[in-house]
Amino acid sequence: MNRLLVIMTGVLLLATGCPTQEPEKKECQLEAFDLSACDRSGLSAVTGDGIWHVNVTLEGAETSGAMRLTAEDAQLFGAPLTERRTEGDTFFLASDFQDPGYAATRFALAACQATAPNQVKGEFRRCSGGEADLKGTFEAVRVSRYAHEAEASGLTLVHEAALPNRAVGMNVFVANKYAYVTALGSGLLVYDVSDPAVAPVKKAEVIPIRGDSWHQAWVTGSTLYVASSLEGVIVFDVSTPATPKRVRTLPIPAVEVWGLHVAGDRLYAMSPSPRAEVLIYDLQTPSAPSLVSRYVVEDSVPREGDSPVGGAFLNGKLYVGHWRYGLAVVDLSEVKPKKAGSFRYDKASSRYVAAGVIGGKTIAFEASEGWGSHVRALDVTNPTSIKELTSYVLRPESSVLGLTLVGTKLYVAHSLDGLRVLDVSNLGGAGPYQLPQASWYNTWRETDPGRGRFFLDGLSSVTVPGDGYIYATDTSRGLLIFREQG
Repeated sequence: MNRLLVIMTGVLLLATGCPTQEPEKKECQLEAFDLSACDRSGLSAVTGDGIWHVNVTLEGAETSGAMRLTAEDAQLFGAPLTERRTEGDTFFLASDFQDPGYAATRFALAACQATAPNQVKGEFRRCSGGEADLKGTFEAVRVSRYAHEAEASGLTLVHEAALPNRAVGMNVFVANKYAYVTALGSGLLVYDVSDPAVAPVKKAEVIPIRGDSWHQAWVTGSTLYVASSLEGVIVFDVSTPATPKRVRTLPIPAVEVWGLHVAGDRLYAMSPSPRAEVLIYDLQTPSAPSLVSRYVVEDSVPREGDSPVGGAFLNGKLYVGHWRYGLAVVDLSEVKPKKAGSFRYDKASSRYVAAGVIGGKTIAFEASEGWGSHVRALDVTNPTSIKELTSYVLRPESSVLGLTLVGTKLYVAHSLDGLRVLDVSNLGGAGPYQLPQASWYNTWRETDPGRGRFFLDGLSSVTVPGDGYIYATDTSRGLLIFREQG
């Protein structure tokens, strides 16, 4: 795996490096780009500031990132911006950094045209030691809220709690009047949400081992499970939520785990690496899960990016967001799991899944992650013949980051476009099928601290535990609590 450009979950991730003192520019300087065939006349109207989202295409593969073009702390793909030429018919940006023991590296973008004052397209390069080892194209959009929408419709923001030390909130699980927020490298934060009239109160903070990221939490009874990049599933005793006690990790040796789902007496852990498998545990003793099965989708090809990252259980079947593979439906009615069906599509990035029964049909909602993200409504009543009924699409630069289905309402965490509540009752009929918005709340603000650090920026998860409130996380704003109006 390349240390300096990793394509994973739609984000352009960089190794932690330091700016170079005298960067090797060569093939990554503006003069090295051939822009002679470009129509650059529209670039003079481009405002080269603000927060931008970028999609890079490299030999057919796509990855997305962000750039922060501000007076202070300007960044390109998470690295300090070291060269900026955005005047007249020129739009050129570059960042330089260097890891110990590695050649100086530069990322560079040279715009070829402006399709609008807030949209540019052009050429991307990465240079190592001044030589271009990656070349591709890019498109970039200056992001903002929808101009034609009010801040909210049908939803009220009740409370907001910023996470300490600018931690990036990525997921929340609510149980027993406590909210458990996972925050990647910042670990876990536990909030008391027992009194709706009082703002959430932080009661505990658990820090992971160095280099680890915690993706998702799930609580059953007094046991907490955390999905860890380095340690697999970490088990905590939260009988006293203010003092979580670490009990054990699963499995041994450790694997990478991103997604968790508990149903009945089973824990399902989606592990993308190293074997691209679903780990299934028996929870008769919740604090000491017993491994039942390690399941790999039969026709998946891990080396091509097929890997389980999210899932949902319903009526004997596990619906798995399997990244490049698409959606896999796994039959768990027998002793040995087996694939019952799948829904595959071009350039899949399947991650978030919800499932329910609507009008007698079994419906699975599958969301891709990254540029051009969709929510697809799939009739999976017959897993061997899955039918796409309809889809929900907003802007390509805003990605779905979470789904929760309650009855005939689908709650969508839509990064830049905040919380979207969809009425899915229509899917139980004969069609034509629609996913109309019942309500929304625009949470993204350019002025929030930390905007523009990465592509998956904004509302990052949503859950509806049944206490009359909606809980969500935002990568900058922290823990948000909403109430539906009416």
